Amino acid sequence: MLTTPVRPGAHGQLSRRGFLGAAGLAAVGALAPRASASAVVDRLLLAAGGDTPAALTFVSRPDLLPPPVSILVPDAGKTKGHILLAPFSFPTKPPSTEASGPLIVDRTGQPLWFKPRTNVTAIDLRVQRYRGEPVLTWWEGTVFNGYGGTFVIADASYREIARVRAGNGYKADLHEILITSRNTALISIYNEIRTDLSRVGGAVDGRLVEGIIQEIDIPSGRVVFEWHSLDHVALEESSKLGLTPDGNVDYFHLNSIGVDNDGHLLVSARHASAVYKVHRRTGRVIWRLGGTKSDFTLGPGVPFGFQHDARRHSDGTLTIFDNTASLPTQTGIASRALRIRLDTAARTATLARDYRAPDVRTSWAMGNAQQVADGGLFVGWGTFPGFSEIGPDGALRFDARFVGTSVTYRARREPWVGRPTTRPAIATRPGRDGTTLVYASWNGATEVARWQVRAGSSATDLQPLRTVTRRGFETSITLQATPRFVAVAALDRQGSVLGLSRPVRV
Repeated sequence: MLTTPVRPGAHGQLSRRGFLGAAGLAAVGALAPRASASAVVDRLLLAAGGDTPAALTFVSRPDLLPPPVSILVPDAGKTKGHILLAPFSFPTKPPSTEASGPLIVDRTGQPLWFKPRTNVTAIDLRVQRYRGEPVLTWWEGTVFNGYGGTFVIADASYREIARVRAGNGYKADLHEILITSRNTALISIYNEIRTDLSRVGGAVDGRLVEGIIQEIDIPSGRVVFEWHSLDHVALEESSKLGLTPDGNVDYFHLNSIGVDNDGHLLVSARHASAVYKVHRRTGRVIWRLGGTKSDFTLGPGVPFGFQHDARRHSDGTLTIFDNTASLPTQTGIASRALRIRLDTAARTATLARDYRAPDVRTSWAMGNAQQVADGGLFVGWGTFPGFSEIGPDGALRFDARFVGTSVTYRARREPWVGRPTTRPAIATRPGRDGTTLVYASWNGATEVARWQVRAGSSATDLQPLRTVTRRGFETSITLQATPRFVAVAALDRQGSVLGLSRPVRV
């Protein structure tokens, strides 16, 4: 089959407009007709328990406004780590006013760090390691009505230390960045090409969206490996060969890249309902799991569809988030997480366990299943606006959801120590009966255990006045007097000072 690459920018390489299929939710892409967009939003609003966008407000940081998280099942405390999210809202009429951006919350749903984004959307916040140090990574770009973006790498002080861009004239897609031990990044790309689609009922000069994997040397930006789905996966393997509202065919829909235990790649293709093992050097397909040409016999409970987040683990099992649903209008279909045992010699796949929510959660897009330390899974439910931790025995031990219309592409639980270079924030308000209210917060600081108010008659002569336990993102402290100047000191569990706010006049 002859193919002609489209010049980057000629048709826009992310022609399926983000992750929603072949177009943005304004058209709901290949997943549904344009008219269903409002119905999708209505369902999300109904699922969230209301129709009024909500935000948390803080006196000391009025600029943040993160979406609230409602805890349905309190955390059982079985695993360590904070919860990493990247909330955003689907387009609504009128447009949603909820803030989006990388967000870290604690096990009670209280924010620890939030970075509001206005002109771009942040997707897939996670902890990785780069040059031996823990870092945060996320994608930034335009999901709706736009194409492409870049991946951000930030250090423990939330300073951007690198930005990963696709090479060879392509634009980075939002679905994956995976930092390797080689200080390279495996990233996803969507690219539209002109090709003959007549054998699958399309145009002779049709527009096809292929999936590309690039491995980028992070320091230099050099491309060290590039893989194109169309070179190795035939159109006939797809279950999505109809035209999208953009007029192209999104046959593959690459949505996760993993590294298998032997170093080769695991690639999830949503529109093939299959996971591919890809040779790291030659790019050939070593095997297919699921789809129309599966190399494995799938045992009872194993078949999956429109899946995300295929990951291999040290015990040899493979976890997948099984969306099952393919249309926003589908209801009553339970999405789930799967753990599968693969016998590569016998070419059989058997179900080790499936992980389900206590209610039916239909996720027609997005979602993930992250293995936590004890073998349980932390599950992001995708277009269903919630996230859960499920134990190795299948027991639900944490469940939460956004209040309002926000969703998150993935949700993860990760150990993270944040040490911002900024100062703690402080604000004051008059209280009742001559008291003074002091509000203290420090966006991104994860080690604050207590707040100490320091007060005095001048900004240069402040003495400790009162110390209280930190309570959530912002702590309110009542003073029985009205000093002329106050500041707050953030203390760790040992009482050491982590940071000191600027003094303010009361």
